[in-house]
Amino acid sequence: MGRRTDLATLLTPGGDPAPPAGRDTYPLTVPVTDLAENPDNPRHELRDLDGLAETLRERGVLQALGVVSRGAFLAAHPEHGAAVGDAPYVVLHGHRRLAAAKLAGLREVPVLVREDATRTDEDALIENVQRDDLTELEQAQAIQGLITSYGYSQRQVAARIGKTQGFVSQRLSLMKLREDLQEALADGRVSVEDARRIARLPRDEQQLPGTVQDAPAPVPKARRRDYGVITLDSRSTPEELVEVLRRNLAPAALERVAELLARGR
Repeated sequence: MGRRTDLATLLTPGGDPAPPAGRDTYPLTVPVTDLAENPDNPRHELRDLDGLAETLRERGVLQALGVVSRGAFLAAHPEHGAAVGDAPYVVLHGHRRLAAAKLAGLREVPVLVREDATRTDEDALIENVQRDDLTELEQAQAIQGLITSYGYSQRQVAARIGKTQGFVSQRLSLMKLREDLQEALADGRVSVEDARRIARLPRDEQQLPGTVQDAPAPVPKARRRDYGVITLDSRSTPEELVEVLRRNLAPAALERVAELLARGR
């Protein structure tokens, strides 16, 4: 039989994926005080650290963090000397695990030491786009970083991250939002579905749903949609149900659903 997939588990943000070990990495156990965070890490928020910290207290860190030596990192990024400090290693993958390990009071963590730091920025951006527990806005920001930093087209980004061009296009549409509306999306005041609809408008016409306009333009009946109802198919797999919920719920509401499902287990 296959592994049973739990919907609450899929909705709840999980741990960082471990980078694959290769010929340019070697395992090691180091004190957490020997690790500095990558100043270019594209992740903006570390969610649910308390839950992950409790797991680490009970089971330890099972997935090694990806790191690079301070010397190798500064050889590729000399501008980050002050931010890195004197720590012997810089974390490339696993910032959330490191934060949770510190919260759990762990003194040491397993790492995979990488010898090359020349592509750390691109690797970190690609890994973040591929994460399941990032919001769509965070994924959009990481994709935009790949396009801005490396000059990739949407087609090239899709190939690099192993996603469809439609996935890339949908995420990038959120970058057309005004900054205040991106903040509203990030803190849950607007859903992803509404945000995509708003992003189609010129920036000077964008506003939060429900905001009064001086002279609102009538919406043709054929284009009206009811955003208050989410249709779920009972025949869908847990993964398909999760995707529907993620497309229609704001992050705060999604986390509440995960919490309620977890209580019912």
